[in-house]
Amino acid sequence: MRAGSESLPGNVKVLGAILSNPYFWGSNPIGNEPKEDIEQNLVYRLWLFVYPSAPGGIDSPLINPLADGAPSLSGLGCSKIIVCLAEKDVLTARGLVYAEEVKKSGRKGEVEVVEIEGEDHCFHVFDPQREKAKNLINRLASFISH
Repeated sequence: MRAGSESLPGNVKVLGAILSNPYFWGSNPIGNEPKEDIEQNLVYRLWLFVYPSAPGGIDSPLINPLADGAPSLSGLGCSKIIVCLAEKDVLTARGLVYAEEVKKSGRKGEVEVVEIEGEDHCFHVFDPQREKAKNLINRLASFISH
């Protein structure tokens, strides 16, 4: 966000952003997120372990970029964004909503969503030799080089 509103050392420009299986969450479940025992969910518990004093808790803009008080997405400082998601990942619904909100924010630039069918969170990291993983890695390489 700061790259969109502040000069970076050496006048570096951030041209693009890759969000690969973004770890977004919040207190109000959406999509396929569990609706009961929210506090027992691994995503919720992991966030509280990583940053127990986060202002806003699970609705901190650091994990919920759409929370009340979060910076406007129109301030993202790059001209293109790719959001990579996996169909079976519990975090996918938030990634889709995030991408849609970036598109609606008035920010100038491209937003591309790539959702890989039949896969789970970070599948390409755990088994990079699989065909779908290779295809995703090639897509990311293309995104970086263009």
